[in-house]
Amino acid sequence: MPRLPMKKMRARDVGKGSGEFIKGRSAVASPSSTTTSDKPLRTAGMRPEVSPLAAALSVFDKATEALGLRIEDKARLLNVGRTKYFEIKKQPAPKLDVDLKDRLGYFLAIYEFSGRLVGSPEAWLKAPNKAPLFGGRPPLDRILEGRMETLLATLTYLKGTYGGWA
Repeated sequence: MPRLPMKKMRARDVGKGSGEFIKGRSAVASPSSTTTSDKPLRTAGMRPEVSPLAAALSVFDKATEALGLRIEDKARLLNVGRTKYFEIKKQPAPKLDVDLKDRLGYFLAIYEFSGRLVGSPEAWLKAPNKAPLFGGRPPLDRILEGRMETLLATLTYLKGTYGGWA
């Protein structure tokens, strides 16, 4: 029996339950549905597709808001100016250079790792730390210096101290 061509499904193509119909189309591709347009299917309440970098920036924004950081601090963490920060946030699929991607990734890893291992990322990042790396200052103060080396050193410290590897 020959295989019928299948339309590539996206998560947003499927309704709330298995086998539901979306705008007259079945969630499962059929031979007749392969000739329909490839426009993304939308239903009320479904979010538009977001790029991974835009999603990471959204998580970054929420994490830094939870820490009570100002716009200037957020921009310093990413090593960009205030205007560039807002330009990046507006884009649905931002084009970021390697440095910015690394900074974003390191900060999100620090935030997540400290939350998983210590319980509250906000508490750990804001509490004074006696480790030589921090010199009795809160890790957030060191991170806000804006240096890539500090982000990497903080992540390495978290992994080595709490995770058992460096």
